[in-house]
Amino acid sequence: MGFFTVKEKQEILTIIDHVISKGVAISVNIQGCDGQFSTRVVKLKRDGGLSSLIIEKLYPEPGNVFIQSYPDVTFSFDMSGRKCVFATQCIGINTEYPDFGFIVSLPSTIQIEDRRRQERIEDGLTKFLSVELTVEGDATVYHLKVINIGTSGIGLIVGKDNFDLLKKLKVGDTVRNLRFFLPQAVLTIDGTVKHKTQIPHGRLKGNYILGIESGFIMDLKELRESLKKKT
Repeated sequence: MGFFTVKEKQEILTIIDHVISKGVAISVNIQGCDGQFSTRVVKLKRDGGLSSLIIEKLYPEPGNVFIQSYPDVTFSFDMSGRKCVFATQCIGINTEYPDFGFIVSLPSTIQIEDRRRQERIEDGLTKFLSVELTVEGDATVYHLKVINIGTSGIGLIVGKDNFDLLKKLKVGDTVRNLRFFLPQAVLTIDGTVKHKTQIPHGRLKGNYILGIESGFIMDLKELRESLKKKT
């Protein structure tokens, strides 16, 4: 199982907001003791520019003793069918009504299961494929290269010249009318932003991968076959 890392604070806060609003169940592993516990994040607490999380008391009950003795913990949860994991630390008890529970630190990173690695279309198609997109309410047209294609999503390369695009899009945003330019064909689809991940090494180090998910990506397989017949 592969994971990619979300490092940008705004994206981390977006994920946390989702976890809170949906009441997502959190599995808790406490370093230094056996067993697994569960909780929910109920509130994002801001204090002088610093952020922390308030969680419900753990279940089963012994976890509430352990987390105070062994404050380093790992949270894991499901988000849209992907496993997400982050490390945090218990930093206190929250006694303010109605959110009785524990205060834990806001994670600096979140690891998200990279299901794109399970299936790839690796047939050289990406060598010829580029994408044109715009952001709603913005006239700028962005031309991006494709680095990979999966059965339900694509990875677009965002270079330094287009870093402003990363500020305009958030995880969960819908991007409409993405235009895929292939030899002898153009395919227009809508997609959802799934992640913005910086490339840590290699010739593209420092650039970002903009992950776009769309059920219409499967149409590329059919389009690919039709292109073969034309060439």
